[in-house]
Amino acid sequence: MGPLSNSEVIKVLNENFVNTCVLFRDLSELIDDPDDEKVGVFAKTIKDNYVGAVDIQVLNPEAEIIMHQPENKLRYSKYLALLEDTVNGKVSNTVVTNENSGKLTPKLDLNSHEQSMEVLNVFRGPGDGYQDYTPTEIDTTAFKQGGTLIIDIKVGEGEATGSFDLFDADVELPTEGYPDDAIASAWDIPPGDTGQIRHQFTHGQKFRLGATGNWFCEKGSTNAFLARISVVPTETEETEESL
Repeated sequence: MGPLSNSEVIKVLNENFVNTCVLFRDLSELIDDPDDEKVGVFAKTIKDNYVGAVDIQVLNPEAEIIMHQPENKLRYSKYLALLEDTVNGKVSNTVVTNENSGKLTPKLDLNSHEQSMEVLNVFRGPGDGYQDYTPTEIDTTAFKQGGTLIIDIKVGEGEATGSFDLFDADVELPTEGYPDDAIASAWDIPPGDTGQIRHQFTHGQKFRLGATGNWFCEKGSTNAFLARISVVPTETEETEESL
């Protein structure tokens, strides 16, 4: 039973969202609809980010993805929490387009007021020897004295096993072979399981988290992941005096 069978989830959806349902086969017709350009923009976003089966997407009025959750990938309690976080603005809705893949890339700006944020997205199995990263941009430049970047990862209960690599922001994500330029990794996280990446940095900088299926899962198989990304700032004498 997926989260849409739960009465609490339905209540939150009805009270806080404009809900609609569309068949995938109808999206192309909606995109080309000459009578309503706005509907076409929304339909294109939905089609470009579609994964399969019952695919739930939360969009803002500008047709940008706020939250994406295949219906059966996480249990209803976690899905309900994600809906509530979306309503309260706790799930990042800032995205950039990755020019190479066309995927929407969440961009998280961490600072002294927002030391922790969550991102929900989907990854795919790339095939043996290849990489097909779903990227997330992480900006820690506000932490001038550095700190420890902690990424707690929960993989959904779909088909694919997840592997996650952290890169410097200026590194081009590889499309095949081992991620030799990764600065930290958490590989082979099975469906329904968790993992963690920790990286200590000496000064504020930007990072890129890449999520992909591992080499042993079926090519094209998918799964969802939830990443809680936080920073523990480096304590300085000035910080200690203020405590």
